Amino acid sequence: MGKVKNNRKKQNRHNATGMETTSEVLAAEALQPVPVETIMPLMNKLSSPDANERSWAAAGASNLLMHDAATRRLMLSKNLVGALIERLTDSVHEVVVEALGALRNLTVVGGEEVINEMYNKNVLTPVSALIPPLGNMIDSMFSGPATTSEEHEKRKTVWDWAENVISIFWAMSENSEKALKAINKFNLVPFLMPFMTNVDKVPPRVIVAAAQCLYTLTDDNPDCRVHFVKNPDYIKTLMKILTLNVNAEQELLIKTLVCGIVINLRSVIAPKSSEGEGDFTGIHSAVMPVLSGALNYDLQKASAEATAAAEITNAKKLEPDLSKPTQPATPEEQTLAAIETRLQTLQLALELIANICTESVAGVEEEEEEWKDEGGDDDDMEAEDDEENLDDSEKKEDDELDENTLREMEQLAAASNEIPMDLSSHPIINILTSTVFPALISLATPTSLSFPPQEVPTPSTVAPLITAQLSTTHLRAIEALNNFLLTMADAVPGKWWYKQRKADAEQCWVWLFQQAGAVAGKGVQVGAEEKGQEMRGTILDGIVGCLWTLARGLGGEVPLSDFHVPALIGAYASTTSDSMRVKTIGCLGVIARRQGAIETNKVIGEFLISLLKNKPSPEACIEALNAIYDIYADAEFDYDLPVFVQGNFNQELKGLIKMVRFMVRNIDRRKDRDLRNRGDEAVLNLVEFVKYKEKERK
Repeated sequence: MGKVKNNRKKQNRHNATGMETTSEVLAAEALQPVPVETIMPLMNKLSSPDANERSWAAAGASNLLMHDAATRRLMLSKNLVGALIERLTDSVHEVVVEALGALRNLTVVGGEEVINEMYNKNVLTPVSALIPPLGNMIDSMFSGPATTSEEHEKRKTVWDWAENVISIFWAMSENSEKALKAINKFNLVPFLMPFMTNVDKVPPRVIVAAAQCLYTLTDDNPDCRVHFVKNPDYIKTLMKILTLNVNAEQELLIKTLVCGIVINLRSVIAPKSSEGEGDFTGIHSAVMPVLSGALNYDLQKASAEATAAAEITNAKKLEPDLSKPTQPATPEEQTLAAIETRLQTLQLALELIANICTESVAGVEEEEEEWKDEGGDDDDMEAEDDEENLDDSEKKEDDELDENTLREMEQLAAASNEIPMDLSSHPIINILTSTVFPALISLATPTSLSFPPQEVPTPSTVAPLITAQLSTTHLRAIEALNNFLLTMADAVPGKWWYKQRKADAEQCWVWLFQQAGAVAGKGVQVGAEEKGQEMRGTILDGIVGCLWTLARGLGGEVPLSDFHVPALIGAYASTTSDSMRVKTIGCLGVIARRQGAIETNKVIGEFLISLLKNKPSPEACIEALNAIYDIYADAEFDYDLPVFVQGNFNQELKGLIKMVRFMVRNIDRRKDRDLRNRGDEAVLNLVEFVKYKEKERK
């Protein structure tokens, strides 16, 4: 079990003026494809001698690309990408701008395959050639009014021009490693930073595009970070943006993106000292107020507003009118776009908070590791490896020594957990516990629009993209919650939160079971890829992971109800996901270690033995064996005699050695070295555990 390191998901592209919103993209998929008789004349006009026709054709192509997948595939099969790239070197500025818009729309809906096609057809060369004139135009705008009529006309489209150029670079760098390496050579950061410096002069949508591009470029990209090392003022500009007071949704997204950029640049802002890693506490303290503030959003209200707006929009949906390729958004479309933007901001804030949980709390994990080293864990492992070389009398003496050492370590750990500490004033822990935790509970709670209806065949949801964004938001909230719970269990000394905020932890346990029922609805088989219901299964997997973490944090004080253990066992039986099976076993393994609950232990113990006899996957088998080793490690446990001994568990395990060894030998070490190593360890431990339990009571 580990913390969830969020892989940043691509933020959906925001529309430039005259482009359809991404909310409309999925809604349009139900429309009939545009006939080829309409498409081919438009394609032909992309190379017309008449600049007006070329401009009209590029704008029409941009519109049709967002109409439906079949129309898009047909246009792409006619070399639309190549034709649009050719127009980027057009002699007429308006044609270039419209072609950029169409290519930018392709990065929104085309997917990785189309982006790779764009890269292979060298889209970056003509797009990068637009940077100098665009930069000069923007510099002149900052300097004063236009001096020529031509410049005045160009200024009307400069922000669309800038947004489209930046968005193409962003999409290419985010989806293609080859493109990212090429973009690193274009000196893009000095072009992007003036947008961030002049936030009061640039439209928010353009700053959003620049911030998104910088967020991607600064992520694990040393070639980009060098610009910030050489230009410390860039860091000052970003930190200044964090202090701005904003209300507009796009401006909140800008601040959240800047938080991500600052976190990506943490090694530049707080470089490593001679003793080791840099101290990122100050950076986290600077970004956490912004990120926690971004979590303040009522999903239930947003769901109701989106439903009402989408119903009106769907009723008015018309076939495209190529004579009007750019049409203004209706109030309902604007509402949907605003909700979509806010949900994107939420998702990013949740991802960043989840990642902060993995590296915050001022180095307490390092202190814990030092304590472990002093405790002699490594020596104990070496002793286990050497055990095979000892004769029986030496083994008996060694077993007694190990047992005494183990008891001493457990007493030391218990004593350390009793140390009274007040961590509520810690800058990160305070905001995590007082603000972030309650927000995560709210944001993980499903709305009426969060998932498609569970009917066969599955009907389309009223607002498909908002539904997708809502379910993704719930997943991000669950992932952040998991990392919060792990941090409080493993990194914070003495499990402070689980002791001082015990009521919150217990209520969270009850709430998670409630959410599991709400997410499953009429039932969902996790991992079975039920069409339209995939996110239900993914979120259920995350919920079980949170339960496992909570069980570890609460120990013997889990607020167990009669249905919890049967529900977890049922979850194992209903899923085809190895991830969820492992988490379920892990959670049950912790619950089974409670003293004074012999019947509960018996139910879980018999389940684990039965599970092993049914030849589960290697991952589930290894986790079940590890759970058994922990549960029945000591004859002094009150359930050991009535369950393990009288249930003849040791003979059952002894009979499984051959099966487990065969299973492990079939794991290809070249394909999954870690799993094979854990499997080999499980076989060794199983043999030794059976021997240990045979002589434990003699």
